[in-house]
Amino acid sequence: MYKLVAIDLDGTLLNSKKQISDENKEAIKNAIDAGLHVLVCSGRIYAGARVFGEEIGSNLPIITCNGARIMDMETNQEIYSKTLPLDICEKVVDFCHDFGIYYHAYVGDTLFTEKLDFSSLKFSEKNKELPEDRRMDIQVVDDMKHYFKKYSNDISKLVIMSNDSEKLAKARVELEKIKGIALMSSGPDNFEIMDETVNKGEALKFMAERYGIKQEEVMALGDNENDLSMLEYAGLAVAMGNGEDYVKEIADFVTQSNDDNGVAFAINKFML
Repeated sequence: MYKLVAIDLDGTLLNSKKQISDENKEAIKNAIDAGLHVLVCSGRIYAGARVFGEEIGSNLPIITCNGARIMDMETNQEIYSKTLPLDICEKVVDFCHDFGIYYHAYVGDTLFTEKLDFSSLKFSEKNKELPEDRRMDIQVVDDMKHYFKKYSNDISKLVIMSNDSEKLAKARVELEKIKGIALMSSGPDNFEIMDETVNKGEALKFMAERYGIKQEEVMALGDNENDLSMLEYAGLAVAMGNGEDYVKEIADFVTQSNDDNGVAFAINKFML
């Protein structure tokens, strides 16, 4: 019997329209009503993940920033955090400026960027549809290093983005030379930089142990590189039908796609 299900957001719980289907909501509600634990485990910042955690009535804190932070939705308090060292962040900024590639940073509950583009632009547009207390705090700044120094203990991750796959790949090769970091992707147009000890699997382990749940009692669902660690930790690893091939290869089961209620299918099959 699986007592906890860890669910990625983008490409997993959310369909291609960035919505949660009624079928997924119903399956999650039934799991919670049955006394099971539902854990949102996202690469998103807390503000960007909380709205979905609340939408499904998740009964656990939320894993955010690929495992760099865990936040309690009832109190909005941080219960777990692993941040990036300032010197590494400054090296990445210098590289991005020299290489001419877009980046933004997650610092505490704020997204810092030098210009609105890619996901920072999308989040800015999404803010217009949300009530003020649910909007993501997005700050457009001229001197990123100044803010890194000001909030040096709160830098969760940096995100590098480009529609030029060759340029993105070259940037990743160069940045992988920096010691003390972990790099992983959540989609074809990006890769993310965290402290080398950060991943969803470690955060999931922390949460399972916190609630007295054995590793073999955990099911995890994901679709991309940043989900691999939590799938490897879980007693049952479920890849999405739309997931990357290398994710499917390490999974115990491949469910339907995120546009075909794959989360609901897995929960109904293995937990209810």
